[in-house]
Amino acid sequence: MSRRDRKKRQVLTTLVDVTMKLFIEKGFDETTISEIATAADIGTGTFYNYFHSKEDVLRYVLTKKLNETKDSLEELNHSSMSPPEKIAQILLTVGKIFKENQQLFNLCNRHLALMGPPHGTEFKDILVDMIQAGQINGDFRKDLPTEMITELFMGLIKSTITSHAKIPFEENLNYKLSLFLDGLMTR
Repeated sequence: MSRRDRKKRQVLTTLVDVTMKLFIEKGFDETTISEIATAADIGTGTFYNYFHSKEDVLRYVLTKKLNETKDSLEELNHSSMSPPEKIAQILLTVGKIFKENQQLFNLCNRHLALMGPPHGTEFKDILVDMIQAGQINGDFRKDLPTEMITELFMGLIKSTITSHAKIPFEENLNYKLSLFLDGLMTR
């Protein structure tokens, strides 16, 4: 990598870090591009060399996080774990990523007009592969349509994120995972 490319990468990293810090401290609407540029020690025009708007910064960070998550899930999908272990691990991985990045996801939900899931169908496709492998192996019930299992699984994550129960996040997720797998497993 050339010196110029390293410098560009360093500016981008600083710009993203500073922007996200300001969004969290001051709020998205209250943060101006001029403040971001000043805090990142760049000119306002330089901001526009990297992003067209504050929303673009959020999209960039969200896309980067989702790509990292997708890579982890694909690695998990190709592991030697059994389908039930993969399903459990995918839920725990996604739950952990959400918990660690809750502020980012909250900002994105409030300030980005996302048309459908920002990651497309990749996550769902990985999940469907795991479910179908479990049904073929005889680990999972075959009388349940894959679409229903997928919807229920995605609902577990959403219900844990929005839960009002006075149960810690991971514990809440583990309870729901146990109930889900009990209903999915063959007897």
